[in-house]
Amino acid sequence: MGQRSRAFWRLLMAVIACGWAMAALVAPSLQAEVVRPPAVNAKAAVVYDATARTWLYDKRGDQPMYPASTTKLMTAILLVQHLRPDDPVYISEAASRQPRVRLGLRPGTELRAEDALLALLMKSANDVAYGIAETIGGSQEGFARMMNVEARLIGCTNTRFVTPNGLHADAHATSAKDIALITAKAITYPRIVRAMQTPQATIAGKAVRNGNRLLYSPPAAIGEFIGGKTGFTSRAMYCLATAVKRPSDGHVLISVVFGAPRKSLMYRETIRLLTWANRLSPSAPR
Repeated sequence: MGQRSRAFWRLLMAVIACGWAMAALVAPSLQAEVVRPPAVNAKAAVVYDATARTWLYDKRGDQPMYPASTTKLMTAILLVQHLRPDDPVYISEAASRQPRVRLGLRPGTELRAEDALLALLMKSANDVAYGIAETIGGSQEGFARMMNVEARLIGCTNTRFVTPNGLHADAHATSAKDIALITAKAITYPRIVRAMQTPQATIAGKAVRNGNRLLYSPPAAIGEFIGGKTGFTSRAMYCLATAVKRPSDGHVLISVVFGAPRKSLMYRETIRLLTWANRLSPSAPR
């Protein structure tokens, strides 16, 4: 091999080595850019891979907080466990007086359990939630005991339910992680998923529209929308639990945002978290 040829190969090898060195420097930064979790302004937030049973994101996930109407996910679980679609739900005087949001039913009204489920998850009707509690548990207190037993069976460790609708009570609290586990349980029931995915219905002669904005135009980046539940009280602020299916591997991902100061931020941070989680693979570094 001539001197010119040897010089050429030495130069080529130097260029290749330089290229590998640059790639080694750039690759970690690109990887970190993909997997770095987003900043979240809500008081608490989690992302749970319900398929792998792993936590992908955790901001104060174990902190007990007021859950507002995400509580109704547990009410829905007990409804489908104890009532068939055509079973009646009774609306008492106490149920009819529950604060807004209400379906607005008169005392003595009977509602099909499936219609009650739709009103519960689409409109977040507090009067219907209370009626479900009295129908199944005999009273709000009896139903709360059932809710707490079911929460323990699901694996919740920071939950104490007092109301079936999430209206404020000082002792009524759960955590973002516990609501993620409850959501994972809820979506195993096709009746609940159908209700979550119903955009509009007529219930007891009243037109009801689903209040979850993600149902209507879910961004492709969050994955396939399965369902979710919104919530708001002045003490809890804006809360949202959302379940999606990740396109890359079919894993079910659940995000929970608690205590967002604005409704728009609640949705924006949910989208940001799920978009980030969809870029991860099960073996990706956290």
